[in-house]
This record gives sequence, C-alpha cells and structure tokens, in this order.
Amino acid sequence: VGASFVRDIEPGELLAIDADGVRSTRFANPNPKGCIFEYVYLARPDSTIAGRSVHKTRVDIGRRLAQEKPVEADLVIGVPESGTPAAVGYAQESGIPFGQGLTKNAYVGRTFIQPSQTIRQLGIRLKLNPLKEVIRGKRLIVVDDSIVRGNTQRALVRMLREAGAIEVHVRIASPPVKWPCFYGIDFATPAELIANAVENEDEMLEAVRHAIGADTLGYISQHGMIAATEQPASRLCTACFDGNYPIELPGETALGKNVIEQMLATAARTGIPVQPDNDNVSALRRP
Repeated sequence: VGASFVRDIEPGELLAIDADGVRSTRFANPNPKGCIFEYVYLARPDSTIAGRSVHKTRVDIGRRLAQEKPVEADLVIGVPESGTPAAVGYAQESGIPFGQGLTKNAYVGRTFIQPSQTIRQLGIRLKLNPLKEVIRGKRLIVVDDSIVRGNTQRALVRMLREAGAIEVHVRIASPPVKWPCFYGIDFATPAELIANAVENEDEMLEAVRHAIGADTLGYISQHGMIAATEQPASRLCTACFDGNYPIELPGETALGKNVIEQMLATAARTGIPVQPDNDNVSALRRP
C-alpha cells in the first residue's frame, strides 16, 4: 500500500488521525507484556517488534541453540517456514552445512491451531514433504520453532527416516510449552501439551524424545530465547513456558479454555451458572 513504518503504538496510548493531524493521548500507564511466541512462531519474519527484526531474532535464537545443544551431524534443516531462520543460525554457529530438506505446501495452514487431533495429523502430512535426494544417508539436525502437542515432530521424524535419514536430531527454538494460553492461542489444556507427560525435567526430555522418535532432543533455554529478543524479561509474557500469567486467572481457567467454553455453553443452555468441582480446581496446579 506504499506505507512506511514510523513507530509502534505504545501500550496505554491512543493515537488519533484526522483532518487536524496526528494526536497521541496516554490513557493508561504502560505495563507491556508482549507475547514472546510472536518471536518464536506467530509473527511474520519481516515484522519488527520493539525495534528488533523478527527474522534476526530467530536467527540469533538458532545460534544460541547451537551453543546450548550441540550435536554432530552432516546437515541442518529447518521445518518451514518459521523454523528455517533458527536453522540458518544453528548452521552458522555450528559450522554444519544448512540445506533445504523439506518442502511446504503453501495452501495448508498452521497445524497446531487446527480444532481436532485428526485434522492436525492430516494437515501435517499434507503440509510437508521431504526431499529424499537431499537427506538420504545423512545425519540430520532438524530445527523447529516449538513443540506443542508433538504431532508435527512425530510425523516429521517418521517421514525423514522413511526418506533415508540415518539419524534425526531434533532441536527446538523455544523452551518446552507447558501452559495454556488464554490470550488467543490454541494451547487448550496442560494435559494436551506433550512436555507435561512427566514432571522431572530429564525424564520429560527422554519421554518427548521417545514419543517423537528422535535420536536426540534439545530445547533452547528460556534465558537464551529471551536474550535473543533484546527485550527485558519484564516486558514479555512467557506464561506458556513458565506459567507466570501477567493477568491473574480464576482457578478454574487452568483446566483450559475448552473447559471454560463448555461451562459457558451449559450455562447459556440451562440458565444455571456452572462451577467446577473442587477436584477439578485442584488439578490446576503446575505440572
């Protein structure tokens, strides 16, 4: 449209544009808590957040991931599209060549936000296709932006082995996702998140690695991810990784947004407010 970037509109700011020009009004004290998952996955790579290029942030996350979770291999590949910049950074830092090992069908949307497990799994098979001539006989490092339910990685590792990869080492450009998001992203319940399979951190890594079928698995640390954004941790929402929600939630919400939706639907249908029982509320504790 021919527009040019001027600046971000700040939290608590009202910007009015009319015949008299541009006016800025502050109606609330700013207390920003930007979604860190924008840097990881949601934002377009050509976006700029708080003066920092999203693409550069993802490449930097990949470099830090290579420092934290090195492994010997022949080729680094990214899971397109959002995993690719981190894969480039991993390759640059590790000195292992980067290659395109997967092609993506542009007409298939984001798989982890599909409404059902069956649709998500079908979407993964339709979405990605391995380039056999690139990966056959190779020890692969596969860099992805995140693991939410594990569907993508499980299907992906299987496809890569079927295509001839002799080793598949999965590296993740974000920490384990353990908490639902109540601000618009479809992380439904803690039980659906694969990182909650086991409480102990070491056992969790092994359980997830086994579940997705990888030879090794490594996540970047939360500290490393935040450092790559060049934002103070106090200005970011990291609730999906650590459970520290910027707005206090009612106890029952930790059951997941789908439970709340069912409660509201029941209340609307019957006219009787529905409250979760004590056993359910006690299940809201951190895993």
